[in-house]
Amino acid sequence: MSEQSLYQNNEHKSLKRLRTFQVGVLLLGAVVLWRLFSLQVLSHGYYEARAEGKHQVERSLLPQRGSIFLKLGDESFPVVTNKDYFLVYAEPSKIHSPARVVDTVTPILGLETQEWHELLGRLNDRNDPYEPIKRKVPADQVAQLEKADLDGVGWLPETYRFYPERNIGGHVFGFIGFQGDEKVGQYGLEGHFDKELKGESGFLKSTRDALGALIAVGERSVRQALNGDDFYLTIEQPIQLAACARLKEFSDYFQAEGGSVTVLDPKTGAVLAMCGQPDFEPAQYNEVENITAFNNPSIFHAYEPGSVFKPVTMAAALDVGDVEPTTTYIDEGEVEIGPFTIRNADFKAHGEQTMTQVLEKSLNTGTIFLVDKMGKGTFKRYVKRFGFGEATGIQLDQEVAGDISSLDKRGDIFSLTGSYGQGLTVTPLQLASAFGAIANGGTLMKPYIVDRVVSDGGRTSATEPDPVKQVISSKTSRILSGMLVSVVENGFGEKAGVPGYYLAGKTGTAQVAGEGGRYGEKTIHTFAGYGPVGDPKFVMVVRLDNPKDINFASDSVAPLFKQIAEVILNYFEVEPDYLVTNQ
Repeated sequence: MSEQSLYQNNEHKSLKRLRTFQVGVLLLGAVVLWRLFSLQVLSHGYYEARAEGKHQVERSLLPQRGSIFLKLGDESFPVVTNKDYFLVYAEPSKIHSPARVVDTVTPILGLETQEWHELLGRLNDRNDPYEPIKRKVPADQVAQLEKADLDGVGWLPETYRFYPERNIGGHVFGFIGFQGDEKVGQYGLEGHFDKELKGESGFLKSTRDALGALIAVGERSVRQALNGDDFYLTIEQPIQLAACARLKEFSDYFQAEGGSVTVLDPKTGAVLAMCGQPDFEPAQYNEVENITAFNNPSIFHAYEPGSVFKPVTMAAALDVGDVEPTTTYIDEGEVEIGPFTIRNADFKAHGEQTMTQVLEKSLNTGTIFLVDKMGKGTFKRYVKRFGFGEATGIQLDQEVAGDISSLDKRGDIFSLTGSYGQGLTVTPLQLASAFGAIANGGTLMKPYIVDRVVSDGGRTSATEPDPVKQVISSKTSRILSGMLVSVVENGFGEKAGVPGYYLAGKTGTAQVAGEGGRYGEKTIHTFAGYGPVGDPKFVMVVRLDNPKDINFASDSVAPLFKQIAEVILNYFEVEPDYLVTNQ
């Protein structure tokens, strides 16, 4: 090859390399430009957020849940409040000697041998960044851990619901439980007023420096948490304690399947006490054997009340003027209604009887006589006027309305059996409210359990007594009260009486309908009453579900009523109606 050709060939290669280099530079420039475009335009929001995350801090400010108080004279007594505990945790990656840590924390936290071995296994995993050791640790134990100075062991404050009194009526208060990952109020007041008790979370948004510290002069946005409302109840603590204790005592003694005590102020509708059996402790709500234990028997367990319903039937007949206390009829012991035969509970015929004796002896044929006199339409109208068949609207979760739909059916049999409390269902609260209307001059009051609510800012919202309707006349109220006093003085309610006081009341021993609507051997015993009749301070319904080895409410719940009534009369310092002399 000639020298000139060689030169031209080299020149061609140089130009080719130059062009390749130029193309490479152009491609590199394009890549750089695209990257810059992507970072500064397409991904601007993402990197701005990351940069802000490096310099911005947001924290939720949690509110304190409101407390619940009972009345104690002119003072208030906390029954549900908050208490600070700690969560103790470990960071295994920072622990040099897991055995030493476990040996140290075990006696301080009161861990069992099994827990010792299980915890040691977890702390030996050096790749595990976090392990909880124990929750609800009191401050004194945390102080001991702090003194021990253990690497990799820390603690965080936690707030829990705290109950200073035990066995005081978990059904009323409810509890705080989990729904998913969130703690919420369930059942009772905690469930009904969860939003108000919970309060509102706040937030803190601020700027921090490169080391993570908040910058005092930086941009800051704060919304303070709004603590939950405090609830002050109408319940009187001494009455509640006595009612719950006596109910448990009688329930255990008679081996009852359940029971309840409901006490109201008949003049206002305020709940003075409300207890149920079996009860549960809100702090250990997860230890119940069956979740039905959470249902408040005063408002949830509707049942056929039996003869305790007879005063409602009598009130209707008296109010429309069809009978007077001295009106008589002939009791033959049973009444045939088509294919049905209705008998007295004692299976006896008593001959000529007054209306007062109908209540004293609890005669089924007597209330049938009343419905025949006034008509089933009038009877049904008064049952509804007394509030049966619809919820009272009390400020508690899970209230049921009961069922009086049998009174809408064709045929006289349904109203006639309903006249003595069979074939329709009611709740103890509805019964207490109805007897309260009889005691209160005929005025039905709406039951309520919250006396006042106090917000975080100090604003107070009080509940005012709410008259629902005039169910019967004041004259009927006075007449029927006198008849019911005679039941306590001379009838099956004798064991409910408190010497020195005129108390009114009525027993009820109701059979429980089983499968197919047939009545079996199970019974529910009820006593409803109030007093003193001249100036009633309380109305009370006590109930025991299927008590064992006892046949009648006069021997089971009537004495229970008496014991609680004595506490109430003493607590309110009620002067006796008459002097009791020793005989």
